[in-house]
This record gives sequence, structure tokens and C-alpha cells, in this order.
Amino acid sequence: MQTIDVSVVIPTRDESANIGPLIDRLSAILPPGKSELIFVDDSTDDTPEVIAAVGETVSLPVSVIHRAPGERTGGLGGAVVEGLRSAAGRVAVVMDGDLQHPPETIP
Repeated sequence: MQTIDVSVVIPTRDESANIGPLIDRLSAILPPGKSELIFVDDSTDDTPEVIAAVGETVSLPVSVIHRAPGERTGGLGGAVVEGLRSAAGRVAVVMDGDLQHPPETIP
């Protein structure tokens, strides 16, 4: 069994346009087999489907936790906590899904 070094937790809400570029940039800098991406999604658009589709095209494990309207307790902070609970990495990084946090700073 391989150990995950870095879990990247990404809370999203209606961010479908940013998903492809974000996952591409993360895939370029994170080591496959040692990293994972965890999206915690509170969207009302197609963001969860876009995450799943783009996630199938990269070598990193990509998971999405979609929180339905009645499950969105705690807002952004609640989404972060839920993602951290799912993280398997030795280290967790939290970044927004709107690309305001440059993925290239993770290393």
C-alpha cells in the first residue's frame, strides 16, 4: 500500500469553468501515487460532473464530495472540515477552486 504525502482539499461552489485548468496545474506539480485531490462541492451547477470527468483524465486520484443544499452546514469552513476528514495525506493543503491560490506554490 502506497502512502499519500499530500492531500489537496478544494471547496467549490459553481466553479465548473475553473476545474479543468486547476486539475491540470495540480497534476503538473504533484507526484502521482503520492498525492490526492479532494473536492468538496456545494454547487448548483454541473461542477461535480465536470470534476468527475476531468478527474478521469489525470494520474492523480480525484474525489468529489457533493453536499446537497440540506447538507451544507458550516459553509466554506464546513466544507473544508469535511474534506480534511476524508484526507489520507501526511500533509493537507486547502485551496480555493477559483484559482486565486496558485497551485505552483504547493511544493
